[in-house]
Amino acid sequence: MKPVADQLFTFENRDKPTLAYERSSVEDLGLKESWLRDSIFHVPELVIGPCRAAGLTEDEWYPWQREYKVEVGQIDVLLLSSQGRVAVVETKLATSPDLRRRVLAQALDYLTHLSDSFADALPEIPRDENGQPVADPEDIRESVGQGDVLVIVASDEVDPRVAKLSRSLLADHFVKQWDLALVDVALYRDASGHSKKYVVVPHLRNLIESEPRQVVRVIVEGETPSARIQVERVTGDELTSARQVWDEHRFLENLDTEKAPKPVRHLASVLISLVKHFPDSVTVAWGTGKLGSMTVKRHGGGLIEVYGSGRVRFRPLKFARALGDDIGAQYRHGLDKLVPGAMRMQYPRVPPDEAARVASALYELIEQALSRAEGGTGVLGSEPA
Repeated sequence: MKPVADQLFTFENRDKPTLAYERSSVEDLGLKESWLRDSIFHVPELVIGPCRAAGLTEDEWYPWQREYKVEVGQIDVLLLSSQGRVAVVETKLATSPDLRRRVLAQALDYLTHLSDSFADALPEIPRDENGQPVADPEDIRESVGQGDVLVIVASDEVDPRVAKLSRSLLADHFVKQWDLALVDVALYRDASGHSKKYVVVPHLRNLIESEPRQVVRVIVEGETPSARIQVERVTGDELTSARQVWDEHRFLENLDTEKAPKPVRHLASVLISLVKHFPDSVTVAWGTGKLGSMTVKRHGGGLIEVYGSGRVRFRPLKFARALGDDIGAQYRHGLDKLVPGAMRMQYPRVPPDEAARVASALYELIEQALSRAEGGTGVLGSEPA
């Protein structure tokens, strides 16, 4: 069953819809597989957009490498997220006879060799417009080493049987925390044949998410027949999962464990309390990384991210969505004055020591922005000490 139709319709004003575009393939348009690969490299949202819509990621993603060599071959495209997560993208055309099985085997084979490749040296990390690396090398190595990788198989039309194969293959790698997305990059051409403009409709064909499994350790003491057998449940920490599920209690406890600066720990606590004043519009999203993170959001747009290490990050492109254009601009201006160095970055990050120094002012700025956006002007709670 195809998730989208082979025909697209358009209409003007209140006229009835008329046929405008018909589904085509890369080869029908005289293109090659390299076109699909290069398009994804230059426009990562072609494959990341559907993954983001499915809740697989909220990060900003950047082109990293094309035809990246590992021991067993070349990865078509490597993408890198702002939090150090890597996406391995394999492209295949619908007309490729080996699409169904070989592309999955390739992707998994590349995945198992990626950590070894990065152990020697990382490829040059992309930089933002201010010349700052978009991700931390330590975060990249940790994510890849723990299997926290997004695997994407992209085609102009994914064979539905690939999903069945991928489920069985995923089961063989149950300790790893990677996710697999099958993305159709559907192409449409003008039905009349008069226009040389084409429409691209990327969409998720199937999604295979890793699931926590019950893992036990069997301990044998003594020799048969008097041996004593003990079964212990292996915890998530022992599996060093990179995709742990965090909550308020665990995150605040981890801030103490990781010895984040006291003002940052208090900032996280009062932000959680502040969120509860606006239950209909403001939420806390808990991260899945090894040290955890919390993101304060309004209407799905992030205002601040606090990490288990004590560092703080911001996503300026989300401010207008969270607060509206005017208040979002005011919030950005306040941050520009408070942490000017960080705000020159595309994905601003404030190290723990600096975050501790500005924690009180950060809380005040966020509280004021939320209060104004919600139609009030008063201070709702106390600032961090």
